Amino acid sequence: MNKSRSRGFTLIELLVVLAVATVLLTIGIPSFRSVIANQRASSSINEVLASFRLARSEAIKTARSVTVCKSADGATCDDAVEWEDGWIVFVNTTPGTPATVDAGDQIIRVNSRLPAKLTLTATGDMDAFLSYRPTGSAGTTVQNLRGTLTLCDPDKIADKRALNITASGSTNVSYDMAYDGVTALACP
Repeated sequence: MNKSRSRGFTLIELLVVLAVATVLLTIGIPSFRSVIANQRASSSINEVLASFRLARSEAIKTARSVTVCKSADGATCDDAVEWEDGWIVFVNTTPGTPATVDAGDQIIRVNSRLPAKLTLTATGDMDAFLSYRPTGSAGTTVQNLRGTLTLCDPDKIADKRALNITASGSTNVSYDMAYDGVTALACP
């Protein structure tokens, strides 16, 4: 007579597997959370970078001033909101009012609020808007500008990133928070 035995796990084997799984999850979940937060921050700063590069390229291409300004509604510039609330890029047909979308101005890009509590803080003259001249140089009015937008995660999971803009209008993303002599704001 052949007796067949049931195959299965013993209680000790099950407890060992659960202990190993608990250790792996305890170590892995915080790391995975950090990876997701850093990916979200990278994606967000690249979105900001794309808007400023589009503005500069359109200014050169159309031989007109192009402005990037804070906007929560996607239609008007609003100094009362923060950069993370959203921004617009528009061709400015009235250079005397660079931070105002006037009749005849064409909005070419609308960006909505940044995700997950990320903050985007500007230095100095870039507080509300930045205009690119037809030459591609950057400034707020008649003065040239060098400034930085700093992207921060208030939970401090993701690394800080900075979008640096030179007076010539070129842009660069850095992690060291300094570029061309301009130091970005520290995260709160």
